[in-house]
Amino acid sequence: MAQAIEAIKEKSMLIQKEMLAELFTELSTAKEKGRKVVYTFVPGNLTELILAMDMLPVYPEINALQSGMRKKSAGYIKDAEKAGFSEDVCTYVKCDIGMMLNGNIGPTGEKAAGARPAVAELHRLLHLHEVVREPERLYPGVGDAMLHTPYQEDGRITDDQVAYMVKQLEEEVSQDREGR
Repeated sequence: MAQAIEAIKEKSMLIQKEMLAELFTELSTAKEKGRKVVYTFVPGNLTELILAMDMLPVYPEINALQSGMRKKSAGYIKDAEKAGFSEDVCTYVKCDIGMMLNGNIGPTGEKAAGARPAVAELHRLLHLHEVVREPERLYPGVGDAMLHTPYQEDGRITDDQVAYMVKQLEEEVSQDREGR
């Protein structure tokens, strides 16, 4: 019989695994602790802003990867498609939606994001803005904030760009956080 070979993991891989487990544990107790959660995307996410607003981020891509490692993605994706999401929608989004539809159990075996999401937060992903309205459908009354970041052609941030971002944070994102 062939002997199973254990993968050698670098220290950074172990730390990352620990960090993800901590996040999922925090998400599973969010409701009891009165913490709000925000669905966001790994590319261009605003984790620091979300944490500064005392909310916890939920990442559909990480949920999908964790589900894939546990061989649950195919079922979740099929369930999302049965719920009306087209085959051409990103599979990680459909996987996360399927996870929500099936009790939202995270990789720790606990219910991820036990609390209703406060906001579906998207950043620089305008093409997914309409697709990822699922928290609104599954959790009626959940806010949806789109924070647009201006393009910086020469890599410099202008005063007008800062004012534009601050205005969005004050007038749109903070209102969604309060559940308009």
